Amino acid sequence: MSIKRVALIGAILVLAALLAACGSAESDQPPGEGAALPGTEWALTSLNGEALIEGTQITLAFSTASVEGSAGCNTYGGTYTASGDSLRLSDLYWTEMGCMEPEGILEQELAYLNVLNAVASYRVDAGQLELYDEAGTLTLVFGPRGAEPPAQSGTEPGGSGSSASPDSLLVATIQAPESLPAGAAVNVEFTLTNTSPEGLFVLNWFTPLEGLAGDIFRVQLDGVTLPYQGIQVKRGVPTSEGYVWLDPGGSASAEVDLAEGYDFSQPGRYTIQFRSPRLSHTAKTLEEQASSFDELAMIQIPSDPVTVTIR
Repeated sequence: MSIKRVALIGAILVLAALLAACGSAESDQPPGEGAALPGTEWALTSLNGEALIEGTQITLAFSTASVEGSAGCNTYGGTYTASGDSLRLSDLYWTEMGCMEPEGILEQELAYLNVLNAVASYRVDAGQLELYDEAGTLTLVFGPRGAEPPAQSGTEPGGSGSSASPDSLLVATIQAPESLPAGAAVNVEFTLTNTSPEGLFVLNWFTPLEGLAGDIFRVQLDGVTLPYQGIQVKRGVPTSEGYVWLDPGGSASAEVDLAEGYDFSQPGRYTIQFRSPRLSHTAKTLEEQASSFDELAMIQIPSDPVTVTIR
């Protein structure tokens, strides 16, 4: 790792401490009052007037009182307060991975986190989320989340060893009871299927195949996305033990209790959908399995939502 890279990673860690200190100040506004924000998910299209580095994606999602997303390499989260067009983020935190590729990703991530921490107001207009600093300068522009980040020229979306179109090779299904009493376990069965004619190793990160170890489901009640309240796993580099083998047309399944990570205490109709892994990898052979974060990427695994009624 170059001295420049070490310095950038150190700068991000210093920024984390500074943002935590800034976020400790009390706010006069109740959390999450921006009517246009809760339940929305966005993908960054412009950072200080510039397009993102090719092959990278930065996201931002709002629940009723918290935010979460990917800064390009690391995932982050925090709380926010909003009133009128005013918007303040606080208590920001993120993971501490040191991605090396594509070139400039850490510089871009550091710039984004700095700008995000300085946001003072917002506007939702024509399907875009615009964020402004104290001086009224437009610093961040987001579009609706859902579009795939463009692939790097000469690389494959799933990282080294991945098939050319991993999002077309893997599909997920989830099954859950139609109705449950309040306080009951909300057991969901997750099945990952390899639809390709070849066998694949698939990294189990950010899927129920490794358990409920992060915010891997979108859970909504009356259209409002619920914050994840369960355990968060701090990961080392990927190893062969983290991969599962799927035969051509084969599947792997696991059951998790979503009540261990999301609040199902209120009666109502909950919508549950699996979130595509923010970092993953596929390989056809043992030799192609990833051994560093640089080889990982977000891949799309389509999945239909299910509903559960808590009575």
